[in-house]
Amino acid sequence: MKGHLVKKIRFIGDVHGKYNRYKKLIKDVPVSMQVGDMGVGFRGFSDINSITYLTNPPFDSMEKGDHHYIRGNHDNPGACKQQKHWIPDGTVHNGVFCSGGAASIDRAWRTEGLDWWEDEELSYSDAMKVFDSYTDSKPRYVMTHDCPPSISDMLVKSKMQLGGVTTNLMGNMFEAHKPELWIFGHWHTSFDKVVLGTRFICLNELEHIDMEIYND
Repeated sequence: MKGHLVKKIRFIGDVHGKYNRYKKLIKDVPVSMQVGDMGVGFRGFSDINSITYLTNPPFDSMEKGDHHYIRGNHDNPGACKQQKHWIPDGTVHNGVFCSGGAASIDRAWRTEGLDWWEDEELSYSDAMKVFDSYTDSKPRYVMTHDCPPSISDMLVKSKMQLGGVTTNLMGNMFEAHKPELWIFGHWHTSFDKVVLGTRFICLNELEHIDMEIYND
C-alpha cells in the first residue's frame, strides 16, 4: 500500500554554487529538496553563466515555492543555520527525514573559513540526536548528503574514503532501520540500486529526479 499522496517532490543533486542552472530546475515545480553542497558561503565555486559569484542561494526564486536544502561539506554550517530554506539535521520535511554534513577528502588542501569548515560534520552529540530521531520515527523516506559506507563502497572503487562521525552515523542508521527510499549526493555520480530492500539513489551534480511521497 502506497498510502495517500503527500507531495510530488523534485530532488536535486549537488549545486556547487551554480545557481543559474539551479533556478531553472526549480522554476516550474512547486516543491524541491536539494541534497547539500548548495555552495552556501563557499568561495571556490564559480558559475560561468553568472556575472558575479553568489555565496548564498537565489532566495528570490526559492521564495516562489517550497524549495529547501540540507547542508553538505561544501556549505558554511553557520550560514546555513541563519537561512530559512535550510532543513535542520534530524528533522522531517515534506515527509522526508533529512540530515546533512560530510567529510571532505581533500580538506588538507583547503582553507578554513574560505572553502572548508571545521564543523562540516555533525558533532558526536548532534549525531546521536539525529540517530535517536531516526530510530524513533522510522521514516519511509530519507535524504542525506552522504550515505552509509556499505553504499559508498559500491561507488568508489579506490576506497578513498574518510571514516568519521557522519559515515558512522549513516551506517548505524541503515543498520537500525531500512527505509523504502534513501536519496543522497556527495559522490558526484549517478546511482540507483535496491540494497536490502532500500532503494538508494545518488544524484550527480545538478541531476534531478521527481518522486511521489506518500504517507503510511
